[in-house]
Amino acid sequence: MPSWFDQEVDALEQRTRSRRGEPNVVLFYGSSSFTLWHDMEAYFPAHNVVNHGFGGSTLRDCVEYFDRLVVALRPRVVVLYAGDNDLGDGGRPEGVLDCLRKIVARKRETLGGVPMAYVSIKVSPARFSIMHAIAYTNAIIERELADEGDDVRFVNVTRRMVGRGMEPLLSYYTEDPLHMNQEGYRLFGKAISSYLDDVEQQTGVLKVRADTRRRPGC
Repeated sequence: MPSWFDQEVDALEQRTRSRRGEPNVVLFYGSSSFTLWHDMEAYFPAHNVVNHGFGGSTLRDCVEYFDRLVVALRPRVVVLYAGDNDLGDGGRPEGVLDCLRKIVARKRETLGGVPMAYVSIKVSPARFSIMHAIAYTNAIIERELADEGDDVRFVNVTRRMVGRGMEPLLSYYTEDPLHMNQEGYRLFGKAISSYLDDVEQQTGVLKVRADTRRRPGC
């Protein structure tokens, strides 16, 4: 197990231990694109959101910590973003897909048919050099999940990001230039909200409160 994440994972467990058993938890799990989404709750005001992103993690790391950070909370829905760092570290698209298969299998073993979304790997200015690998990884994952069953869905945020050209794409990122700004999270929020609405239509009431607040950037 990659011990350099142990302290962060311990802190996440400690912070959210009291939330175990809460109803209708929508659990966000994965790498820093979720970790740095500090105002996530404001984008999903009607939902019981828990953010278990841990910075710099790969999809392989998400396999390792799945039981501690996902299963322990018994969520109603899982939203997963990872794979970006796997490719950035030189990993192959097929390796990312294999790790996702392991997560899907473990999810079914421990949580059964709980809905899970895999959010597509974004194209960031910092990783333009591997954008073809990102596109191929997204394509093989989307194809795989299309045949995988109703409990796992592919949420394609990348198509929305790149569909309007280079200048709009750059507007989604901070100066860093790997991580997103409010505009980027606004796009993520719309795509994931649409997915959660679909889940609610298919499985019953998911919201825990009325949506009376204005989402950031809307």
